[in-house]
Amino acid sequence: MIIMGLDLATRSGWAVRDSKKHRASIRCGTFSVAENNDGNKLEWEAKYPVAANLFYRLLKEHNPDFVAIERPEHGVRQFKKKGKVDLTGKEETISTINPAALQLTGIFGAISAVCQIRGIAFGTIAAVSWRPVYFGKGVKPPEGKDWKDLAIDYAQRESIGLPSTKAEQRDAAEAIGICTCWHNCAIPEIKWMQQRFMDLRTGAFEAKRSAA
Repeated sequence: MIIMGLDLATRSGWAVRDSKKHRASIRCGTFSVAENNDGNKLEWEAKYPVAANLFYRLLKEHNPDFVAIERPEHGVRQFKKKGKVDLTGKEETISTINPAALQLTGIFGAISAVCQIRGIAFGTIAAVSWRPVYFGKGVKPPEGKDWKDLAIDYAQRESIGLPSTKAEQRDAAEAIGICTCWHNCAIPEIKWMQQRFMDLRTGAFEAKRSAA
């Protein structure tokens, strides 16, 4: 059984594991929708089809049976930002949002559509759900480190090959955790996907494939 994990972002991390092999055999990497082949910045609407195309290539190469995706936030967080100084000399405080969060929803939509078209079941899992399973309950990053640093440390302990650059390692390493915790995913209310997920978890999928 081949499981793929995705940590979606402008530069998305991916990881693929064959359940019959040791964790050290996990393959991982990243794909980016920041720029086109000419090095020009991609605008919002261009990022989504590019993400779909890059993901489609990964599916063709690795042929996963299931794709686990870190769940995008269902809302957009607001945060305070200092604005202009008014006539009295007082600095204004304004509410704003992170536009990357909106783009992430679009990227997820493109990825999930490719899964549906290709007949590959997928599920989503929140970071607060997979991290306690992967790292252990109560584990938190020590001072000066974050969750991505912990994910890199874990991959190195398990002798899992990571990309060459630190930036890519940070995204790919978390995809390994998502991939490993696939069985905790929430499945869309699509009947065939839910059945496929149950078959994968119980071993029925492998039995059906062997009998075919």
